[in-house]
Amino acid sequence: MPRPTPIRGLGPESRLAEAARRIIASRLADVRHEEDALATGLTEDGVHDMRVSTRRLRAALKVFRGMGALAPLEREVKQLQDALGEVRDVHVQGAWLAQAARKEKSSKRAGLLALRTKVESQLGAKEKKLRRTMNRWADRTVPTLLREAKQLDGPGRYGGQRVRQQLRRRLRTVERLMEDYSAAPDALTAHELRKVVKKLRYEAEIFRPSLRRTMEGLLEALVPLQELLGELHDSDVRLGLLEGFAAEGSASERTAARALLERVREERAERAARTARELQRWHAEELARGLRRLLK
Repeated sequence: MPRPTPIRGLGPESRLAEAARRIIASRLADVRHEEDALATGLTEDGVHDMRVSTRRLRAALKVFRGMGALAPLEREVKQLQDALGEVRDVHVQGAWLAQAARKEKSSKRAGLLALRTKVESQLGAKEKKLRRTMNRWADRTVPTLLREAKQLDGPGRYGGQRVRQQLRRRLRTVERLMEDYSAAPDALTAHELRKVVKKLRYEAEIFRPSLRRTMEGLLEALVPLQELLGELHDSDVRLGLLEGFAAEGSASERTAARALLERVREERAERAARTARELQRWHAEELARGLRRLLK
């Protein structure tokens, strides 16, 4: 995962509005860097890196949206993120099916390769949609975002109580969903937990220069959990894809999908167990409680 460009010269006593302007400008520059890298081709790594950069930009727009007309721009950035995500999903599932085919005997390989071909047949249309979205982003969203970012204003300090209260609210949301997932570890609850963990992780990155010790401790706890929940989500998406093929595909596709389903169910169970252990570590070490104290 690409790292955000470090922002120098900000501290707890910096004006929140100044921090907002500089952070949004920096996150936008990161997206534009990845955008330039995709000019010659929508590579798997390039699409992934730009998607991560758009997530970070969206997080900044949400955090600072009370300082200006950022909500409509956040929705436009989400459209770009979603278009990148659609291409990325095809890349991920196509690569997984190719790897699965390499591990099978030649007699079973044809069905898996047929599944891969069917998945990747969607790529052309999704790439065209992404190119259209990127053109609209460059022509319309970027100029507006640059203009609005310069006008951001509002009270507060970068490390002040307003910021700490916001982070505490997000932390409580994460804890509540952790409890929900522990009680019912289904795919939907895991997906919701993944989303709020990701949001808190990106907000922690935003406020790292102002609350360095606290945010670094939070990131140390959140990053491995986010990665595990991401792997779990990949398994859930894969299960849905294979279940669809097993019900509606051709004869060879149905056979291949049924053969893979058991493997993916085992994969998901192992990932769910690792996620449960990570959640136990969070509670056993009282990480959340300690982090909330530091945010007072």
